[in-house]
Amino acid sequence: MASLRCAASGVYYVEFRYQGHRLHRSLETEDETEARQLKSLVERTLKHIQQGVLTLTDSATTDQLWTFLISGGKITDAAPVTRTKQLGAVCDEYVASFADAAKESSTLDTERHHVNHLQRAIGRGTPFEAIGPTELEAYIRRRQADKGIRGGKVKPVTIGKELATFHQIWEFAKGRGYVQGENPSRHVKKPRQSQKPPFMAWEEIERRIKRGGLGPADEAELWDCLFLRESEIGEFLRHAKQASAGLPRFPYVYPALAFCAYTGVRRSEMFRCLVDDVHGTVMIREKKRQQDRQITYREVPLHPELEAVLVEWINAHPGGQFLFCKNNGQPLEDKTSREAFSAVTKNSKWSVLRGYHVLRHSFASNLARHGVDQYKIDEFMGHQTDEMRRRYRHLFPEDRKSAISVLSYGT
Repeated sequence: MASLRCAASGVYYVEFRYQGHRLHRSLETEDETEARQLKSLVERTLKHIQQGVLTLTDSATTDQLWTFLISGGKITDAAPVTRTKQLGAVCDEYVASFADAAKESSTLDTERHHVNHLQRAIGRGTPFEAIGPTELEAYIRRRQADKGIRGGKVKPVTIGKELATFHQIWEFAKGRGYVQGENPSRHVKKPRQSQKPPFMAWEEIERRIKRGGLGPADEAELWDCLFLRESEIGEFLRHAKQASAGLPRFPYVYPALAFCAYTGVRRSEMFRCLVDDVHGTVMIREKKRQQDRQITYREVPLHPELEAVLVEWINAHPGGQFLFCKNNGQPLEDKTSREAFSAVTKNSKWSVLRGYHVLRHSFASNLARHGVDQYKIDEFMGHQTDEMRRRYRHLFPEDRKSAISVLSYGT
């Protein structure tokens, strides 16, 4: 009647069926003997309910049911009644709440994709309160068997992010009174994520591809690791300037690419930049903090070559507050900016570039190659992670060599 499970955290939980629904609850113990005793108590109480020895109203919530089961039918007081919701209905409400969320538009788009995968794999009609660790583990297995957008396997990091979105959906549902108790995603072991390879120069990627044995997805992952040397960035920007002359829909694309190359900004930060943010330095408006909806800032020196590009662009600016905008002065969007990048790189050697982010990678990598202090690079880039530092740390010219040279074995 009930199954005992052990979560990845070592905490035991019990799964059981009641009125056609499969439910789960944490036993809040890592002791197997204690967990088995509690499981037996739950089974015995369920049996007494079925036999009519004990009674519980049909309107009881899952919290009331659990309190009743774990007490052997002695405690009936519990939280107020909540409505049973299906996964699809909860997801619809969650997505509808995005209008009030202090999140980036790109983040919201990504979460919408996650929601779609969750509904497809688990089922829109699944009672939300019935989704437990077992269902989430089955979700992981199904996603691991799916194909990614490049034809390869879905990456562990992607599945991990989808589970993080489910975690947020569950907390959202709890706040609405649809579920109570502990978030089941806490008891699920996420797929192990492999380290991303270091950033590589163009010729190194081509050399690896020429060795053969790589599929399209493998090649695409290599190009994700590309950093452009300064001469290559110059060549790319000259190409972009020439190509953009024939793209009246995207007059901003060349100055926007130059802006990214000389400041190392994220694409979303480029979207937020205002005309008045450029004055001897470039003020970068960072991501909003969800808690207080405040924007933080950092400053990057204005390179003379970028200043010349921006002066020319501002003279032709269509108007409005945003530094880079559509022809009607409205701010850029993810879709429009991706179309602009694709249009500039189409039918050229630059079509292998994966997007604006290659310029951010290259900004950090080239500063590292010139021996710029790590602290200063972090200051320019904003919110650098150890994972990102590791990917270009090998480019520091002398630091690693000098660190080893301090050793002397007298051989």
